[in-house]
Amino acid sequence: MNENILYNFLKNKPTYLDYDDELKLMDIMTKLPMSWLIKNKKEFIDALEELEISHTETGFLYQEECDDIIFDNFCEWLKEVNSKTGIATLIYIKDLSSEGLDEFRKSLRKDENTDK
Repeated sequence: MNENILYNFLKNKPTYLDYDDELKLMDIMTKLPMSWLIKNKKEFIDALEELEISHTETGFLYQEECDDIIFDNFCEWLKEVNSKTGIATLIYIKDLSSEGLDEFRKSLRKDENTDK
């Protein structure tokens, strides 16, 4: 298996990933075997950090309710990775979960209705 899977995906991307690239990166990550994650821990953590930064800076603004399940499933997968590999992934869950987005979306709708 190619050892630089995540690096190769990210190498020509901007600092802040497009939302679609966030989704693609999560898909790539979840398909990697646990043995790959252990062997390529630095590459995995670097990609996870890039995903977290992109999502907390801009990505969450594009996350629609129908995509919440994707992020929630990814967070569940991060818990599994932590449990099976010992790689510290739990610290990323707060920023990648959809928890709190409903309140944010309500406040946006309220602001939009106030502006009219």
